[in-house]
Amino acid sequence: MALLPEALLTPGIGVQREGGGDGAPFRHMTRTLLLLLIAVLGIAPAHAGEMHRINVNGVERSYYLHVPARLQRGAPLVIMLHGTGEAGEYVVAGYGWQYLADSRKNNDTLVVAGPDGTLVYPDRPQSRDNSRVWNSGGPDIPPNVAKSDDVGFIVAMIADIARIADIDRRQVYVAGFSSGGNMANRLGQEIGGRLAAISASGSTTMELRARPPSRGVPILISAGSLDQIAMGVLPTIVTNWRILNHCAAAQMVPAPTNVTLEVSRPCRDNSEVRSLVMQGVDHKWTTSTNEPIRLTNESWDFFQRFRLPAIPRETDRLGALPSLDDGQLGR
Repeated sequence: MALLPEALLTPGIGVQREGGGDGAPFRHMTRTLLLLLIAVLGIAPAHAGEMHRINVNGVERSYYLHVPARLQRGAPLVIMLHGTGEAGEYVVAGYGWQYLADSRKNNDTLVVAGPDGTLVYPDRPQSRDNSRVWNSGGPDIPPNVAKSDDVGFIVAMIADIARIADIDRRQVYVAGFSSGGNMANRLGQEIGGRLAAISASGSTTMELRARPPSRGVPILISAGSLDQIAMGVLPTIVTNWRILNHCAAAQMVPAPTNVTLEVSRPCRDNSEVRSLVMQGVDHKWTTSTNEPIRLTNESWDFFQRFRLPAIPRETDRLGALPSLDDGQLGR
């Protein structure tokens, strides 16, 4: 993107009136020139990410939103759910999503959101001993977090973003790490009709809901081989999603060096379950070129293969009752 000289981007600077005076006519001239340059050259100032707040059932919730300066109509939305002790703004920027959004070509950009989980102790500031956590529905969720309607928050946030940016509601994706990965598994089950695909990494549990997803949900499940907790539950999570999505048997497929990749397909509604293990990696969302893969890029490549067949209904949350033997599902 071409950049305008800093002088032209600063109000009242760049065209100065000789001999003093307020220079108002010349400031107007500068503004006019700036607008003409934007119109003729297609120049647009960069949009920094912003914090937004919405009310969900009487509770104020916050999320970080990054909208690229150049955004095509009907852009995809990626929601990145942070892990315990992190925050939405940190993972959008630190995990490389913001850079990815800004580096895409003009007709291939994306909007990225990083919502904030709930503090364990609401009357204290965030700290190492007072982390933000997601209500993934498990029995070990702290009491204050267990009261949080995080599913309702994500639904409300998507609607709020749709009023701010021109997004395609058929291309809403969720990625999550650790506690955020647990939450991604919950969202895939409860609002699968609103999500085109999900990516859950470093998940430590998957709590099954009373009803299965309303559709087959494409999912990328990943963990590091040195992440003992995540690796311990990985087979159960993969099995659960294979059953929920009515998938065929899993097959090993070629993968990058130090990566093991297992794919289950075909699944219902043309979905897919991918299980990815990164050798020599501990509990982390990989971002470095020195690591087996960069999960942000891997997730985005996966997401781009899927979109909903139609704009989701506002009432779509849970699917029909299970038509399978609950005994097959891991807990």
